Amino acid sequence: MMKKKEENKIILKQWVRVFLLLVIIAVIIISIFSIIKAVNPEVSSKKKLYSYSYNSNFDYKVYLKNNNFFTVPYLDMNKQYIASIIDHIEATPKYSFQSTEDLDYTYDYSIIATARGLGEDSDGRKVDVWSKEYPISSLETIKGTGKEFVIGKTVNLDYNAYNQVLADFRNQFGLSVDARVDLAMKVNVSAALKGTNEKTLQESYTMSLQIPLLVQTVRVKSDYVNTGSNTVYGNTAASKKINVPMAFISIVVLAGSLVVFVKLVKSLLAVTRKSEYILAVNKIMKEYGDIIAETHNMPDLNKYDIVNIKSFTDMVDIEEELHSPIIYYEIEENTKCVFLILNDKTAYRFLLRESDFDHFSNIDHYEEERTYI
Repeated sequence: MMKKKEENKIILKQWVRVFLLLVIIAVIIISIFSIIKAVNPEVSSKKKLYSYSYNSNFDYKVYLKNNNFFTVPYLDMNKQYIASIIDHIEATPKYSFQSTEDLDYTYDYSIIATARGLGEDSDGRKVDVWSKEYPISSLETIKGTGKEFVIGKTVNLDYNAYNQVLADFRNQFGLSVDARVDLAMKVNVSAALKGTNEKTLQESYTMSLQIPLLVQTVRVKSDYVNTGSNTVYGNTAASKKINVPMAFISIVVLAGSLVVFVKLVKSLLAVTRKSEYILAVNKIMKEYGDIIAETHNMPDLNKYDIVNIKSFTDMVDIEEELHSPIIYYEIEENTKCVFLILNDKTAYRFLLRESDFDHFSNIDHYEEERTYI
């Protein structure tokens, strides 16, 4: 009977082969990518051109009508204001741009007031029932060169005029709508590195104040991001020449890896079926050892009529019927063995081979029916 130590040794070799197979697969993948890179060198890569950042702010003052309660002409930002004594709102939107490199830039900006009557949709979100834009400052376009520029302009919003527009709208249509006026500055920036024609920056930005209308007290809400930044990259093409040395070395490595891969797969399959063969023989010897007699000499079968048995369980049935021991002989170590029952002139033979466990031949394990020659 084979020793368990030999069985464990074979299984260990199988795991070594699995590890080597994974390494070879990794080498094959790397080689393929290297070949592709060598024969297709015109691959775009990104190069950092410059970074830029911006800052924005919307300052405002709420100027008051003459009244008996406030002695100051205006109130500063972020307060609650009594709508009936608001005269106008002085607002100064500011936008500053900074770059790490000199740019040829063009920017334009406009300041617009938008009166809105707001209702709710089926999901409870505020939507425009009616809106209309009123230019406060017409579109201005400016060109320049440098690393930074600043936009800042002070405008006046006639609060009472927009309040009246929305009051007329609500009265005419009898709609219960929320009302506000949005004061917004819209900025568009395009730029290229100084002395180049490729526009690498296209930026649009809007900053606004939301001012409630048709209410008794007013709280102004800001709607913009104070700061932001980004990095601009340009495409640079690699050399257009095929990298012949790299392609040659990669092809040689790939070819060698494929050869090793095939050998490892064959070796792995051989080790696997040999392990299964040994396990099968050990299982038979363990379960049926009391009816098996092991011999070191192969019986002479020339004087017997040979009957090939399909499965070992059939051999057990024959042994129980004839009460003749099953003779075991190892024909080739760890490769092929035979089980025999000799009765009169008949030899019942069950042959077990390592090749029976070849997974590519669709042969099941030893305990299922097979035909042996």
